[in-house]
Amino acid sequence: MKKFSFHQVFNIRPRAKGRPRVTKTGHTYTPKQTVDYEKAIREAYSGPCFEDGMLSVKLRFTIEGTEVMIEKVGLNPNVEQPQSRLRGDIDNYAKSVLDALNGVAYKDDRQIVCLYLEKA
Repeated sequence: MKKFSFHQVFNIRPRAKGRPRVTKTGHTYTPKQTVDYEKAIREAYSGPCFEDGMLSVKLRFTIEGTEVMIEKVGLNPNVEQPQSRLRGDIDNYAKSVLDALNGVAYKDDRQIVCLYLEKA
């Protein structure tokens, strides 16, 4: 039987993704701390791989760790729900707008503590 939701807490202190770095020769790389953090989260994940369908993902960050909740989103037969024609990752769309408004709409995007995203 397929799982329709999953919840896990990672007891790994959250870390913001580091900006890509460029060497003098023009080679781009991801900072080691980012690579190590992503590897630790990936290896600690014990849930299923949701291979199809729409998903709802909620992340909760605390000083002690990160909580992730993944849930399949079912279509409501009473509401027309068109498929998105946008192909990019939703977090990359959000990051572009948040970075653009940095220093304009708010002093620093670190001030943002809650973010709800939808791609239609």
